[in-house]
Order: sequence, then C-alpha cells, then structure tokens
Amino acid sequence: MLDRDELSKLRFSMSEVPKVGGQPGIYQEKWTQWFLERSFYRDFVYRNPRGVKKGEELADAVVLFDDMLIMAQVKAQHGKHEATAWATEKLLEALKQISKTHSNLVGGHIKSLSNEYFGSLPFDPKHCPNRIGLIILAHESAPYDATKLVPEILSAGFPIHVFSLKDFELIASRFDTAGDFITFLELRADIAKSETFFVQDEDGNIKRMLPHVGGVLRTHMSPTADEIFQKTVESFEQIATGKLLESEDWKYGLVIDDMIARVHDIDPDLPWNKVGKGFNKSIYVARFLGWLTRDRRIRLGKRIISKCEAARDGQPHYFAHTQPSRGSTCVYLTTSEGRPSRIKTLRFLVAYAYLKYGTKECVGVATEPIGNGRSYDFFAPQSPPTELQLEKLKSIEDPFGSTDDPL
Repeated sequence: MLDRDELSKLRFSMSEVPKVGGQPGIYQEKWTQWFLERSFYRDFVYRNPRGVKKGEELADAVVLFDDMLIMAQVKAQHGKHEATAWATEKLLEALKQISKTHSNLVGGHIKSLSNEYFGSLPFDPKHCPNRIGLIILAHESAPYDATKLVPEILSAGFPIHVFSLKDFELIASRFDTAGDFITFLELRADIAKSETFFVQDEDGNIKRMLPHVGGVLRTHMSPTADEIFQKTVESFEQIATGKLLESEDWKYGLVIDDMIARVHDIDPDLPWNKVGKGFNKSIYVARFLGWLTRDRRIRLGKRIISKCEAARDGQPHYFAHTQPSRGSTCVYLTTSEGRPSRIKTLRFLVAYAYLKYGTKECVGVATEPIGNGRSYDFFAPQSPPTELQLEKLKSIEDPFGSTDDPL
C-alpha cells in the first residue's frame, strides 16, 4: 500500500493531504473531500460548490460520476457537548442542507458546477437519475443508530448514509475506486432495510452486511453462472474486509490508476485527439476506466504488464476486456510502433471489438513495451462504426482469435 503522500502524487492533481491542525470544520471538510478523491479522483469531485444565491454554498462536496450524484455534508464537534444531543442536532441540520442541495440540483436551479480542474461544467439533472446523500459527523461517541435519533433520514426520498469521519476514512481506503465505492453504497442502502447500522462502527456494519450481499446481488444482476456469481460475492468480501489491501498483488492495480491519471496528458493538437464539440475525451475515458473495481484492476494490470514485456519482440500485443453488465469493451494494445501507427492499429482493433463483442461502448488504450518512460494514447469513438464499416470488417480475420478475456 502507498501512504497518503505517495498516493496524492500518483493520482492526477489529487489535493494535498490536509495538514494536521487546520481550521476546525474546514479541516474535516477537506479530509472528506480528500477521501472522496481516493475513489473518484479530482475530476469528479466538486469542492464546496456555489449555491443559487451569491455567497451561498451548495454542499461541502458534490460528486458527479456517470449517472450518479453524491451530495456530502460534514459536521464537526467542538467543545464539550453531550454526544447524543450534538449528533441529533447536527443530523437534523445536515439533513435539511442535503435536502435543499437535492432540491436545487434536481429542480434545475443549478445550471453549472465548477470543477477545480475543468472549470465550469454544465449540469443537467436528467443525466444523474441516481442520487445519494452522505452525512459525515466528526466527533467521538459510542456507536448509535442515526435513524433512531432522526427518523426523517428514512423519508428523504433518496438514500442517505451517515458515517463518522473515522469510519469514512476506513471506507475510502477499502473502496478506493468509483466502481467499488458506488457498489458499496448501493448494497448498503438495500441491506439497511433489514439490518441496523451504527455510526462509529463501520467495520461491524460491513460484517453485518456480508451475509446479505449474495441475496441482494441476485436481485440486481442479470442471470449469471453460479461460478461467476460466487466469484463476484467473494470479490466484494475481499474488498469490504480489507483483505485485498494486504495482497502483494495490490500494486498491479496501479496500472489502471496510472492510465486514468495520464489521460489528462492528452494533447488536443494531435490529429487523433480531435473531438466533436461538447465531448471531453479526458472525462469520458476517466469515467470509463473508473468503473473498473480494484480486484479487476489488479487482474487487468497483471495482463497488461505481461503484454508490455512480450512486446519487446517488436510485435504488437493486445487483448480486449469486455464487461457485458456495463455494455463496455476496452482494447489494450502494446506496440513499439510510432504513435501515428499505433493509433491506426488501435482504431482497427476498437472497430473490430464493436463487431465481435457488440457492446455499446468501446475504448482503446495504447502504450509501448517495458523500457524507458511510459506514454499512453486513448481512442474513444463518439459513435460506433457504421453498418457499412461493420460489413467490411466481417471479411477480415478475427484479430482477437479465440483468446477471449478470462477476467
């Protein structure tokens, strides 16, 4: 595992680790925002976005990732208040604020949100039908059920999770990809209907979740072979319990993390990076790869590195990874060809992947054999090949052969 400072340097423009002893209240907000960046990167985290009125804050943090809208409100205890009374007061206050945030965003009162890297970006609530609230309480207390103190949380109209700051740190370290973090929150919301969760005991909450995971996943997953389904359940358990963090293979997942970080190095002046108006290639690719869970990143990382080693023979080496549940395919290419040539190869492989796998989205990543330095080129077509192009591809021998992705 990397420590926090190493992680902040690895991940693109990740905010600095908050300095100990910062201004009370602001300090805890910064930690919450930093923890969100661990899973979503800075690309999708909006810190203290502006509200409807001048000088008004919309929320302490907002995350916009694909079709997900996450709204976070942070409260920090100062002084010697009785823990239960303080928690009740601040839960009511945070619930009111998150409800107002939700109303302003969903009601169309907010037309844009400002991101520290991309600047002002348009916001359309129709693109975010899935909404989640987070209330983070930075205080010390015995474990308690937040919904017993403030039952109104259950009638907000969208799931609201309450965590202590300490427990939120635990979640951020274990569920450190967007795919893992969102899956965890969705499972937790479903399981909360039949299980009691306690603030200040998220490790215990996760243990209480595990017996329910298989049943909940069955209701949401398309028909799946028992072996694959069982692997999915076991994979969640490895991540949720923190066992995956202890794996020596954890470092292989950094290959995908590095790709997400480096997608921001795209040179818009290169001809293969020209895109249509309104299409942000960096955001698109970062979102596409962001759905990959940590265990999948580890397995993909191993395979990508093996291709980088094999490509020292001067030949192109590649494979396609398909996720039918997401309707996506990614082609990973390693070649010693010059960049214009490798883009040409990548375009062909992506087009053929559309034909072979029939998924709605297909992205390509090209890099070079293991050696000095590391560069990436990304191909993200804004639309699939035409029927005429697909017909022409049918006359070409399958470049992927029978080496279907085993992940």
